[in-house]
Amino acid sequence: MNRRIHSSYFALTLAIFLSTYSCASLREWIFGTDNFSRTYAVDFMSFHPKLNSALQDYARKQKGSSFQIVRLGNDAVIIQGFYRGEQEQDRFPSTVTAKSAGPGRTRMEIKISSSDSKIYSEHLKEFAGDLFQIIEKETGVRPEE
Repeated sequence: MNRRIHSSYFALTLAIFLSTYSCASLREWIFGTDNFSRTYAVDFMSFHPKLNSALQDYARKQKGSSFQIVRLGNDAVIIQGFYRGEQEQDRFPSTVTAKSAGPGRTRMEIKISSSDSKIYSEHLKEFAGDLFQIIEKETGVRPEE
């Protein structure tokens, strides 16, 4: 009986700890840094058109790249397409998800992923970094620390 009480207290304490400290910095400390998403201190509604414009401009300059909006909502925009780097011969299927990440839509999270399960995490990390550079250069935003 005494063991049950101790294990119940432990489970309750763990649940309270995880719910209380489930902020991004703790998740990064436990699970490592997420290389595929970044948060920006920009208004979601005014920024997502700039995001799309930056990707379209890149696609016009870099043959083999193409992007299109597949979902446009009040709290999220999903842009899918193919990314082809300047040195790469391959095109990577990519999904750029932008969503409101703060109260009053004053922050925005951008996440980059791929629908192709054959892309290794190192390749995804590389082309996600490239896409973030393109977005940040073309729009003039910097990620939050």
